Amino acid sequence: MGKSNKIRRGIIILRGAVIEFTQEINGTYLLYLEITKPSRIEIRNEEILLESGFYIYVGSAFGSGGLSSRIHRHLRKEKKLHWHIDQVTSKDICQFHGIAAFPNEKNECEIANFLSKTSKITPINNFGNSDCKKRCDSHFFYVES
Repeated sequence: MGKSNKIRRGIIILRGAVIEFTQEINGTYLLYLEITKPSRIEIRNEEILLESGFYIYVGSAFGSGGLSSRIHRHLRKEKKLHWHIDQVTSKDICQFHGIAAFPNEKNECEIANFLSKTSKITPINNFGNSDCKKRCDSHFFYVES
């Protein structure tokens, strides 16, 4: 038998429209979100002030449930706070504007390093990179308007 012709591209959410995986697929993803008013969060025993505006978070999902499970978890307000980004996504001041997924790609650090060098994008140092093997400065970025 030949390979299945099912589309297995990813999950994309833009303004509430959801296109979802039908299978458990691992990969890398980006969350595009807005913080609607300044907020203080604590990361690694350090208080960080996040200004209102737009942000990009770069993550990966290579465990149980894959991309679909991880992204749906981020979208829930009620959850156990585990990752740094949970400190943001669990708050009412966080609104999602888009998600991009890269199925079967393990390029979280490459994307984070690219964003770190991009004009009008500022890394939030030591955020989301505690398990980073490539010593990225951050996996969470403020997008200047």
